[in-house]
Amino acid sequence: MDLADMIEPQDVLVDYTVASKPDLLRDLAGLASGRTGIDATVILGVLMNRERLGSTGIGSGIAIPHANVADLAAPFTLLVRLRQPIDFEAIDDRPVDIVFLALSPAHKGASHLNLLACIARNARSAIWLNAVRQARSPAALHALLTGTTG
Repeated sequence: MDLADMIEPQDVLVDYTVASKPDLLRDLAGLASGRTGIDATVILGVLMNRERLGSTGIGSGIAIPHANVADLAAPFTLLVRLRQPIDFEAIDDRPVDIVFLALSPAHKGASHLNLLACIARNARSAIWLNAVRQARSPAALHALLTGTTG
């Protein structure tokens, strides 16, 4: 599994503006709802439950809010690059500007772990993160994710 398999061009947002972590999670739930057909309140509920266990801010300005969602037919991933970093209670206390939303069907636990591992592998590269932060448009960022030119 790689990012090219997980993110559609319309699921990449650049220079997104949001004021806080709760606002971001609410927006992500709404965006995911529109693409998956799952009610936004259901998605927000599972994301909030996961955040109560501990922040999904993994450090280096990255957050990976994630959850298993009942009735979700296939994994769904969204990438949002924020215009201004926000506090996400990350493990390194750095504000977050790159957010991967990762939702998986509740009945496919292994696919959820594979999805998170794939995102984390890419996020470990400072060069890759710099390229994500420098991409000028959603199309350019999607091209970076998929290894194509654009």
